[in-house]
Amino acid sequence: MSYAELKKRKLSDYKYLRDYRLRWLDNDMYQHMNNNVYGMLFDSIVNEYLIEHCGRNPQASEEIGLLVNSYCNFFGSVAYPGTVDCGMRVNKIGKTSVEYEVGVFEKGKDDVRAVGGFTHVFCDRKKNRPKPEGMSSEIRAGLENVLAREAAKL
Repeated sequence: MSYAELKKRKLSDYKYLRDYRLRWLDNDMYQHMNNNVYGMLFDSIVNEYLIEHCGRNPQASEEIGLLVNSYCNFFGSVAYPGTVDCGMRVNKIGKTSVEYEVGVFEKGKDDVRAVGGFTHVFCDRKKNRPKPEGMSSEIRAGLENVLAREAAKL
């Protein structure tokens, strides 16, 4: 997806929503949210979804998601004090992998401040390798509930 297309994202483009109250320590010396906090937000919303809707238990599940790629595009800043709305969706599901996308919005505004995400490869916890049969049906079913279905371009 191009930078210009991502910049057009609206909160309604996302299927799973959570808000996050910014903290003083989230700001950097330039008085806006530090870049590493975006990554924490992405990780938190995705893993919350996996726990609540895909049956994942980070300490005990036999299948784990290993992060193999991540990115973030910035379009505007947010800062403490304030609250952000985060939206999460799945852009692609493969046999063993999934691509997540997360949008960050200033509370009550529809102009996206950042769009980022990452790719998980689901692996056997003991071997750290994908299972030959792919991800479990429980994970796949949960992820399909937030799969983005973009309109075809003609």
